[in-house]
Amino acid sequence: MECKLALSVFRFDAKTDFLPYYKTHYVTVDLNKSVQTLLTLIQAQDPSFDFPKDALSALKINQKALFASETLKGVVESMGKELCLEPLSIKRAIKDMIIDTDDFYRNFDRLNAWVDGKDKALYEQYLIYRYASSALDVIEDFQGDALFAFAFDMIQKYPEQKEKILNVIADEKTGIFVRTRLCQKIYPCAGEVERKIAALKNTMMQHRPFYNPLVEKLSRRVDTL
Repeated sequence: MECKLALSVFRFDAKTDFLPYYKTHYVTVDLNKSVQTLLTLIQAQDPSFDFPKDALSALKINQKALFASETLKGVVESMGKELCLEPLSIKRAIKDMIIDTDDFYRNFDRLNAWVDGKDKALYEQYLIYRYASSALDVIEDFQGDALFAFAFDMIQKYPEQKEKILNVIADEKTGIFVRTRLCQKIYPCAGEVERKIAALKNTMMQHRPFYNPLVEKLSRRVDTL
């Protein structure tokens, strides 16, 4: 089924632009196609437009983070026919929808000593969960939901490393207890990730296998309820 969409598209080239701007496009597209197809049609109208083209290509539409592999039908049913397309992180924009993801990969290094390098492929599947978080806007070194969900997976895979992994993500300034829920910021809702992070919090609060001032404080509060 074809549908005409009205698009407001974020534009910025770090090499030439001082400030970002938005450009309007009207695109008729088959809703059974992916968001990636929509990006390709925008580029056909304006060859200077660019976007990530790998398997993990992602962006924000109407302020919700999603992978470009998502089908347009669901996006339009959820968000309507007037869509604002932006990169996952405006402050990290390099060229239109392409962003600098160095901080995402540096976060992997926090757990690198206790996992296998091959596990990075799984970590990459959580890319959008880092940049969807509003906590990242105010805490520059925030570890992020991508790392927390990945930590849950790695504890299942390497249970002998559980204490060390938990000790990393329990950091009172950048860790799991300063994050905010993402369900309204992800398309589709990040239910599975929320469950994983909730399970990690419960593990820390119940077992306390290490000392961390914030976890200890919260745990004492739970004990008195």
